[in-house]
Amino acid sequence: MLNTETMEKDSARLEQVRSLFGSDVRLSEPFPGRPPLWIEPVEPELAQHIDAATAWVVNNRAAIEAALLSFGALFWRGFAVHRPEEFERFLSDFTPFSQGYVGGTSHRKAVTGKVMEATRADDHINIIMHQEMAYLPNTPRLLALYCNKAAEVGGETPIADMRGLMEALPQGFQDKLKAHGVRYIRNFRNEDTLNDWRADPSFNHHSWQYWFETTDRAEVERVMIERGSNVQWNEDGSLTIWTVLPGTAVHPKTGETLFFNQIYAMRQHRLTIGEEKIARIDAAYPNYLDKPNAAAFGNGEPLSEEDFLAMHTEMERREVAFCWEPGDVMLLDNKLTAHGRHPYKGQRDTQVMLFE
Repeated sequence: MLNTETMEKDSARLEQVRSLFGSDVRLSEPFPGRPPLWIEPVEPELAQHIDAATAWVVNNRAAIEAALLSFGALFWRGFAVHRPEEFERFLSDFTPFSQGYVGGTSHRKAVTGKVMEATRADDHINIIMHQEMAYLPNTPRLLALYCNKAAEVGGETPIADMRGLMEALPQGFQDKLKAHGVRYIRNFRNEDTLNDWRADPSFNHHSWQYWFETTDRAEVERVMIERGSNVQWNEDGSLTIWTVLPGTAVHPKTGETLFFNQIYAMRQHRLTIGEEKIARIDAAYPNYLDKPNAAAFGNGEPLSEEDFLAMHTEMERREVAFCWEPGDVMLLDNKLTAHGRHPYKGQRDTQVMLFE
């Protein structure tokens, strides 16, 4: 339960952002003290015409940026956003992330313009909390999500406030993260290798030719070195890339030092993919670092079960989730707010854009 002091603080936060926006929208805070700021149109034009909705974003850009720093995430419901093209148009005042999703850990296809599909991960998988592309030196400042079609059951995009997360974790974990940072390892098989057991789709171990959509090794090297990764071609023609990065980052506007890494998110675990599948994967890859995606401390020490569970407990405590409706748009500050995805049933079409 929140105490009276916290309630007053949260109310003050909401009142402060209300003073920044006009009367043509209604603001609310569905999860006091947590993200997001909920925005709904009062002015009918905002709900009926994409030109009006887009102009509102442009005219309220300063207020949007200020609200992001306070709430970490903004959520628009009921605005005139009904197609991917309108999603792109709605947020056209923001600068697209210059490096796109090249080198990302999910294979995504473009939907239209700068709009991409959110993920192709199987519907039964629980994608745990993460900050987008934190495994690379250059990351998007903002992440926008749009619901084109909501799942019949589940499929929420949970979010979590990352302020204070570092301080809530075991001291030993904090010390190792600060001293060593995080080593991210990605392994790609060679599609020309015959009888490669890793080609079994259940292992989700893609070839570098498929992932980078080229057979040109020099082009793969160029892209990944440009993204700050180390590249190693193995004797069988497979590819290993790795990067060692700090486990924290300083927010460019607030000056806060925040937890910013994916040592938790890239640890495949029974809680995310199930007992049966994790047992099969662990048996196939006795060396954790040989898996398709892996993360460890910068000195090579894997994240312990105890530290993983401590992070999992804290992330679950911070998590908020709500059902998508078609046309919903959510904008996240990538350092202040983590996101994930719940399992779902039925068709689900959630799309994404990345911004500087």
